[in-house]
Amino acid sequence: MTGPGPTDEARQLLLDHVDRTLTGPLEDPAVLAAVVGVERLVVATRSTDADVLRLALDGKLTAPDAPSADLKRVSELVAEGEHHVVAGLVRRAEGLPADAAVVNADAGGYEIITDATLLRAAVRAAQRSIDSMPYYGARYGARGSRFATTDSAWLVSLAWLDAPGAVRQVQWLARVLAARGMPSWLLAIHLDELVREVASVADAEAVGALPAAAAALASARRAHVDDELVQAADAWADEALGESSPVPRAGALMAAAVADARSGLTRDDTALVDWLTDGERVSDTVATALREVRRRIVDAAR
Repeated sequence: MTGPGPTDEARQLLLDHVDRTLTGPLEDPAVLAAVVGVERLVVATRSTDADVLRLALDGKLTAPDAPSADLKRVSELVAEGEHHVVAGLVRRAEGLPADAAVVNADAGGYEIITDATLLRAAVRAAQRSIDSMPYYGARYGARGSRFATTDSAWLVSLAWLDAPGAVRQVQWLARVLAARGMPSWLLAIHLDELVREVASVADAEAVGALPAAAAALASARRAHVDDELVQAADAWADEALGESSPVPRAGALMAAAVADARSGLTRDDTALVDWLTDGERVSDTVATALREVRRRIVDAAR
């Protein structure tokens, strides 16, 4: 007879942590992966009930158990969580550290927060930011969700820097993401969510320099595109496109990308606008309407 395989061991490790009571630093990469995997299910099921999480991991979750959950997405996260824990088991055997590569191989091996409580907060902030903006899923899919998780876990680690240091690091990440079509407005929203989540589970000092970093991004954007113009851009896009918009809040996204170009964070806004107006995704009529909305934004921006 053969013993349990890696997937069985991974499933059991995930089940071992559905109670979410583990605290302190996570030095075992397999345990870190399990904690992240369970917390992503917490957001997807909208439940912290250990029994609900067990049902999800056992493939037995039904709509009455988690009425607002996307069961297909839950199933995908279970499979992804198992995969990451298996990778963590391999890293454990090889004596490798618990870093970003455990839950996002594409991210590389940079350091992330390993405190269990703060890591859970980072995961929740990432997934809620992703869920609140359908653009992420439409453009970046599951890969974007994984990067949001590791970015969030890295951002928490900046809280202990002084404000100028944290701002510099966040601005660096903002430039990287904006060049890939994610305006800094989205990162500022993520940081605000992160501050709320960390503050809900730790003392006031735990958020550290994160509010200053979020404020710096918001201030840079508002110098060119204020909140009123962001809202107006959404209204213009809704009026011009209605249900034909490629993603919700397309107007706000374009306004934020214009702000990044005006502030010098990016050279231009093509990484976003080219995707929104791609002829394989939208009709010529929709593309033309989007460009007209962008023109109005440019004319109104400072």
